[in-house]
Amino acid sequence: MSQHYAITMPQLSDTMTEGVVVTWEKQAGDRVERGDIVATVETDKAIMDVEVFKAGYLAGPLADVGATIAVGAALGYITDTAGDVAIAADEVVEEQAQTEMIPHHAGTPVVMPQLSDTMTEGIVVTWEKQPGDVIKRGDIVATVETDKAIMDVEVFQDGFLSGPIADVGSVIEVGHPMAFIVDDAAKANDTGVTISADHKVKDTHKVAPPAVDRPAHIPMPKAAPVQVSAEGTLPPVGRPSGRQASPYARKVAAQLGVNLTGLAGTGPAGVIVAADVARARPSMQEVAHSLPQVDVPGQGRKMTSMEKAVSHAMTASLTLPTFNVTMNIDTAALTAAAKAKKISVTVAIAKACSVAMAKFPRMNWAYQPVDKLVERDNHDFGVAVMSNDGGLVVPILHGIEKKPLEALQSDWTELVERARVRKLAPAEYSNPSFTISNMGMLGVSHFTAIPTPGIAAILAIAANGSQGTPFTITGDHRVLNGADVALYLATLKQTIEAPEGWIQGSGVRGQGTAAETVAGAAATTSVPVSPIPEGNWDFPVVVVGGGPGGEDCARDLADHGVRVMMINNEPFPGGECLWRGCIPSKAWRAAADVIRNRAHDADMGVDGTNTPKLNWEQVEKHRRWVQSSRGEMALKADKGMKIDVREGYGEFVDAHTLKITPVEGEPYTISFGAAVIATGAPAFVPPIPGARENLATGGVLTSDTIWNLASPPKKLGIVGGGVIGVEMAQIFRDFGTEVLMLERHERILAEIEEEIGKVLVASLEKEITVVTSADIKEASGKPGKMKLRYANKEGVESVFDCDVVLMATGKRPDTSRLGLDKAGVALDGAAIKVDARCQTSAPHIYAAGDVIGGYMLAHTAATQGRVAASNLLGHGGEYDQDRDCAVTFSRPQAGFVGLSVAQAKAKGIDAVEAKMPMSIDAKAMITGETEGMIKLVADKASGRIIGVHFLADHTDTLIGTGVTMVAGEMTLTQVARAIFPHPTQTELFGELARRLLNRLRRTANK
Repeated sequence: MSQHYAITMPQLSDTMTEGVVVTWEKQAGDRVERGDIVATVETDKAIMDVEVFKAGYLAGPLADVGATIAVGAALGYITDTAGDVAIAADEVVEEQAQTEMIPHHAGTPVVMPQLSDTMTEGIVVTWEKQPGDVIKRGDIVATVETDKAIMDVEVFQDGFLSGPIADVGSVIEVGHPMAFIVDDAAKANDTGVTISADHKVKDTHKVAPPAVDRPAHIPMPKAAPVQVSAEGTLPPVGRPSGRQASPYARKVAAQLGVNLTGLAGTGPAGVIVAADVARARPSMQEVAHSLPQVDVPGQGRKMTSMEKAVSHAMTASLTLPTFNVTMNIDTAALTAAAKAKKISVTVAIAKACSVAMAKFPRMNWAYQPVDKLVERDNHDFGVAVMSNDGGLVVPILHGIEKKPLEALQSDWTELVERARVRKLAPAEYSNPSFTISNMGMLGVSHFTAIPTPGIAAILAIAANGSQGTPFTITGDHRVLNGADVALYLATLKQTIEAPEGWIQGSGVRGQGTAAETVAGAAATTSVPVSPIPEGNWDFPVVVVGGGPGGEDCARDLADHGVRVMMINNEPFPGGECLWRGCIPSKAWRAAADVIRNRAHDADMGVDGTNTPKLNWEQVEKHRRWVQSSRGEMALKADKGMKIDVREGYGEFVDAHTLKITPVEGEPYTISFGAAVIATGAPAFVPPIPGARENLATGGVLTSDTIWNLASPPKKLGIVGGGVIGVEMAQIFRDFGTEVLMLERHERILAEIEEEIGKVLVASLEKEITVVTSADIKEASGKPGKMKLRYANKEGVESVFDCDVVLMATGKRPDTSRLGLDKAGVALDGAAIKVDARCQTSAPHIYAAGDVIGGYMLAHTAATQGRVAASNLLGHGGEYDQDRDCAVTFSRPQAGFVGLSVAQAKAKGIDAVEAKMPMSIDAKAMITGETEGMIKLVADKASGRIIGVHFLADHTDTLIGTGVTMVAGEMTLTQVARAIFPHPTQTELFGELARRLLNRLRRTANK
């Protein structure tokens, strides 16, 4: 059943009773997103934009332009059904889409930001700028008090501050304007407005001079409006007997576990609506106000926002069935170890709590109404700190489970400094998963702390005594029982009293020591013991394959003193990347780029360079020089590191014996303790009639054999629209070749982000012929006179006459010569089966690179090789595909780091994205490289950047910044505050982060 919401005429002020429709900015049937402007109306004050905060489709009947609509009456409707352009005449619509008004063309609004999940409004504390003042990007224009702290309001647009400007002391709803920024000083006005605690405009006047002190009496925000959600798969509850309830209300009731019987309805004629259901599940504030209030003599003052938030949380804690467990722990060894590492004891204890919690994850869970448990892996611990004004602040150390102590100490030093002056960002104090309160430093001999809804346990640390330091955990009995907490405290005691086993490695699963660990690597299990079996082996480790995966693995092992033999089936290391892939193709791409770039010279005032001529012999000479030089350098470096490099083929005889067949000479065997398989994957040729038969003649080429071309073909047929196919298509197009690309799927470049792919495909189709959903019938003929017969998706057959056909149909591992069954190594299809550590079914044998499937990329193989080495060395480590990256060397270049929005949502992450076209970038405009875009993807809950997607001419350079942001778990706020040089394309990252932050602040919890 469709859901409909009325878009009502908002009320701007107490004097407004109606408005006149001026324009409709959206039409019936249009898609509407949260924050969209759907119409403009004329009020008794000005022409205003009507902004909605409900996604769906605009539906009629729409009020006519010029019609006078009373406040609260419907302007139009929003429906959740596409194509539903009108609501039936007899259909009752009770739910309303929340709306707001902002002055039309008043400038860019400076809105009340949402600075915590629970914040619905804030109080203007100070104005740091006055109307008419010059505003620069990054300026602090005001400070506001939230329910948690006093925060700065930062703006990211140049201009001049202008009214209507809210008075100090005004209570402003999240997302509503406090003031405006105009682009011309002449447009600035000095109108001020007084806004009451219920958000109504009480008075309009000229802005008074800035107050020296904060007002003595600040209006306090009203109770937060109930936020409801009907997300979930539960069916709606039944209609209550003899009562009416809206379908949405019944759906919300199912999700919240609310019984509608006896519930008061506030809808028309007493109908129960969603808000009534939500009110049956009180907020912390409502719990506090619903308890009996005992009168106390004296003249009371209003609580500050922070005092109220603490009061409400403490009162709500009465709803938790709690119990206490205490254990004495000797902290001397941990204190000494922390001091030696120059780490605060607070940080060391937090890390110890995380290390112990790995065995008792339930300690990190939370109860969620009704009858649900939130199972959390992220260790985001709140640690109580006293602020300078005497209040209690609980900043959060995020990601304790995966960060080394040094990184945590750096985080904590900065957090404490800002916590003491109540200058924390929302993510730095909201939603801890566990809390620690240390009053022992104040000499308190024993105390119990109070957990609040959202955590299952809080740890209270008292002063050290004769029996040790009392550690008391207060737990939520709905999540934990006494045995859970007792066992956890026993493990915590062992962890704290014997820190040597984890404090040096920081308890982090990653590569190398704690200092070498990359912050942000996945960490959910303990560091493994080195799996290199002891024995009298010829070599402790043998590496089969000398490509990026094998070579990086061998080098890491050798660098740690392990004696390694690397067997490679070519004279020089480098594998496919150096000899048949990355390096030679980019040498061709570089030559093609020079030709392509000359087309822009005249636009920039350079004439006479637009007729470049390709010198194929020199192109090939340069390519081969790069390859041979790189190969010789690699071999020299390997031997310099004492790696025993041998040419030949390796085959397992048994679990610890490898047979080596050299190019010349007799086969021989060696014994090994552990092995790493990194043999790559050859080009795959599908069973297309004539394809495999013409490989021998040279009429059909693959990515392995195209390097034998005597000259660029005049006409080239390409089968396959993946990365290899696209790169070769454009390279040879720039070399003057006519190209036809056939792809059997609906789209080419299916591995890259969808919108990036569509834009790139549109660009490619201007240069080459692309046929998708193609049925390739046959490849026949001889080199120089090949015929490629195919049918399009309509079944119409065609024949393309070409010189050669390139089968760019990907790669597939071939392990037939390795004898894996004799070593106990299992396969997953054609690929070797491994876990995240790159460990095979034989515990002492690892595999890396193309032979294990997944992303068949050189840097992926190298990373996996290093992961294998790290585990062989006993340091631990995992490969995380969600942080991997790739570049397609097309023009413009496509690339990605991490996840797209679609991939993130498939993993259960509430992800959001922002994008910016290259056409607005100054540097791109200067160089004439304005095609494409950059996208930033973030986790909405944490603000962490989880993906960056590119279509730009210099993606191969820009992507390094994206890799750093994703691998370093940087947040939108961190990137927004970073200083990028101008004019460079890197400054787009800051712009994107600020744009996404502003959107989230504007639309969240509306």
